[in-house]
Amino acid sequence: MLHSRLIRYIDEVARAGSIRQAAEKLNVASTAINRQIIAFEEELGLPIFERLPRGVRLTTAGEILVEHIRNTMKDHSRAMLRIGDVKTLRRTKITVATLEALTADVLAHVVSEFQQTYPLTKIIVRAMPADAIVTVVAGGDADFGVGFDFPSETGLTVHARVSCSLGAVVRPSHPLATRASVRLSNCLDYPFVLPAEDLTLRQLFDRMARKARVSIEPLMETNSIDLLKRNVMLADVVTVLTRADVELERLRGGLAFVPFRDADVGAQTLTIVHRNSARFDAVTMHFAEKLAELAHQIGD
Repeated sequence: MLHSRLIRYIDEVARAGSIRQAAEKLNVASTAINRQIIAFEEELGLPIFERLPRGVRLTTAGEILVEHIRNTMKDHSRAMLRIGDVKTLRRTKITVATLEALTADVLAHVVSEFQQTYPLTKIIVRAMPADAIVTVVAGGDADFGVGFDFPSETGLTVHARVSCSLGAVVRPSHPLATRASVRLSNCLDYPFVLPAEDLTLRQLFDRMARKARVSIEPLMETNSIDLLKRNVMLADVVTVLTRADVELERLRGGLAFVPFRDADVGAQTLTIVHRNSARFDAVTMHFAEKLAELAHQIGD
């Protein structure tokens, strides 16, 4: 039967091609290594090493066994790293500054999944405007900032950056919901509810509309992304958002996101940043990778 000591012996003999050299490296008597290998070969009913005048080499059975041993050792190392992470869980606190609109659709997924793996890690999510996000991350009051189109800031490092194009957002029963993509002109038969004129989303949409030579008078304008989404859920209206804005509702089947295929589709850049001088432990870096992974899933 394989045990941890025998695994080390077999692996080192295979690497060295010699029981004597393996014994010297492991600081173990060569007779002890040879005795355990012979006992294992007898139990297996096959030789794992071919004895040569100047060393040993793996048999076919030995090659299969060593591949298994090395995979087992890699799995063991990964497990030990994870266990090492668990030791730091009570001391780990992660603070994220983000936009209100991203808390449910982006952060909720990552936080929920992360808490299942690291249940003792404390995660603090603070919703605020984009310029405030930059300020608190640069000042060290938040570990990560997640938002759209951050202003350039020399004190920040971009961990991930993904382009998120605009699309038509409708409820699943809407006639446009089953389309793979639409042109803005395909949507003109339906009433619109739109982001307020001072929001970047609206400015991108207006630019696209001008390029398409389309004029739209919305039934409602608001700076509340949540209100736009709820209005769409209740009526056959169209709004204009990015997939990142509606990911939670899309996955739950409450909303449909249909990308625009107009020549000049507006896009926002979803960006994850941290302070240049920040030094993170393994748990915090794993959280950052989860954030980046989701950002790439919902980006273009």
